[in-house]
Amino acid sequence: MAMMPPAGAPPGFQNSPLGMPGMPKEEEQFMELIFPGFHAGAFVWQITMWQVFEFGFSMWLGHNKANPTPCVLYRLGASWGPAIARGQLYRLITPVFLHANLTHLLFNVFFQLRMGFGMEKQFGREKLMLIYFVCGIVGNLMSISVDPYKLAVGASTAGFGLIGVWLAEILLSWEILGPARERTVIWIVFMLISVTTMSTMTPNMDLWGHLGGAMGGFLLSIIISDMKEEDRPEWYAQARVAAAIGLALFVTGSLSKILLLGPRTPIPDCPMFPGLESSGLTKGVETLVNKVAALHAATQ
Repeated sequence: MAMMPPAGAPPGFQNSPLGMPGMPKEEEQFMELIFPGFHAGAFVWQITMWQVFEFGFSMWLGHNKANPTPCVLYRLGASWGPAIARGQLYRLITPVFLHANLTHLLFNVFFQLRMGFGMEKQFGREKLMLIYFVCGIVGNLMSISVDPYKLAVGASTAGFGLIGVWLAEILLSWEILGPARERTVIWIVFMLISVTTMSTMTPNMDLWGHLGGAMGGFLLSIIISDMKEEDRPEWYAQARVAAAIGLALFVTGSLSKILLLGPRTPIPDCPMFPGLESSGLTKGVETLVNKVAALHAATQ
């Protein structure tokens, strides 16, 4: 993975026009302005379309006040500590496809598209896919390790991983940025303030999931980096080894805690079919989940 963007350009924000076949020039230029490097064949665009479809599907299955119900999200793979402790490990990755409300979806979609196209062009489709899903898994691992009773969904674990990649790039390239360092620091501060502000506008923000995703992106990008030998800092090899050890220890430790020490109840008994969403059973399960979460929060 090349680690050197053009001097002074924040990683992931490089302009890289990639024409979209069949799209009028005016629309292509508009999308390029909003999302630098826009390309309909990109992984980041395709997963965004899947996330939009999943949100529409979850709303069709069952919604309350224009939000998918907790039972729908649980059935579609939301993160839930007791279920994962029982072996449902797919819940470490499926939450990145789900969103709790329209604001949640729009924020994550805009954020990952704004950063993702440039990063995909820079790193390649396969490496960006690896980073995206590993960050989602690491973020959900941290979230569940801290609060196993949080019914968590959202692509922000993977999205914050892109910030971690960005920070790792800056760290590894710091010695050769030269005069661009000042602009880079300004971009860091601006992005952190923007992301933090937008995150606080989302109800039930999963802070630990965000931090875990960012950590995963930071460590993984160092591990798979491939800088030119003349651009590498003196501590480059040691940093890659330390990042590999740190990521391995975190994944092993958090997964062991969840599987061996994590709670295994309650497990919602949510209906599988849309027609049952209005049943008293569903409402009772949702009430149980909400009460458990409230009791857990009150004891912290």
